[in-house]
Amino acid sequence: MTTTETRPARFFASPDDIKAGSVVYDQGGAMVGMVRRVAQVTVILERPTGLIWSVPYSRLRPSTEREARQLQPLAKLQRVRRRGLA
Repeated sequence: MTTTETRPARFFASPDDIKAGSVVYDQGGAMVGMVRRVAQVTVILERPTGLIWSVPYSRLRPSTEREARQLQPLAKLQRVRRRGLA
C-alpha cells in the first residue's frame, strides 16, 4: 500500500486549492465526489449517480487513490442502470 492509500491527506487550506474536476472526500457526508465548481467558500460536488451537493471547503480533503477509485464502479453501475440491464 502506498502512503496515499493508508493516510488521508490534509484538509484544504483555501478554496483556491480546489480545482473543478478533482476528486475529494467530504468528511461530513463520508463520501467521495468530483468537484463541479467552487463558489467562494462553498464547493459543489457530484457523484456518478447524479447526486449533487454543496459543502464548505473546510469539510473537504483530497481523496486517497483508493477513495478516488470508488467512483469508477459507481459510474459503471450507473451506465448499466441507464441501459435498463440492472
